[in-house]
Amino acid sequence: MKVYFLAPFLFLLVACRNTAKEKPKAKTPEKTFNYSAFEKDYAEILEAILTHDTYINRLIITEKPETYIENKFTKDLIHTSYKGDYPPGDAIGIRELFSHLGYNVQDSIGFLNQTRARDTVHIPQAIVHKYMVKDGNRLTMEERFLTKLIFHLPILTHDGQKAFVSVDHICGGLCGQGWYFILEKIKGKWKVVKYEDTWIA
Repeated sequence: MKVYFLAPFLFLLVACRNTAKEKPKAKTPEKTFNYSAFEKDYAEILEAILTHDTYINRLIITEKPETYIENKFTKDLIHTSYKGDYPPGDAIGIRELFSHLGYNVQDSIGFLNQTRARDTVHIPQAIVHKYMVKDGNRLTMEERFLTKLIFHLPILTHDGQKAFVSVDHICGGLCGQGWYFILEKIKGKWKVVKYEDTWIA
């Protein structure tokens, strides 16, 4: 008689153990993008843009520059789906990045990872030591008359060989201009291969 009561109990015990084994393991959270690992690249990218023969070069490289560089990068949003040819607001369309930098699955994930984190990314120290870099919220009265350059965070391809960078020059309430730059790492050095105006006021 005791055997009849014991058999269902043993069956229940074995079933519970099997269920516990079948439960999927919790997924580990995705690693956040490590911006500090790319500080050297960011510095070299900015240096390539600042020394390229453009209007930016003439603004910043003078004995008494009247333009400072904002001390942190602006992060662009990347829109992956939208109506029409252009994304809303100041965001970058994923298709635009693909057209400039090429496309593979790793790049599409990488573009989003680089821009989705909330971390503040500061201008690299190599640029701070060489150029006039300031916090726009802590200017002296005299410095408020300076114009400023705002660098958007460089968006790099997965292989680290291409980059897309937006830059804004603000010279007053209704005065300014913007560009985008495409850079490639050629023989280990970042070079500007293309740039275009994006807006003017």
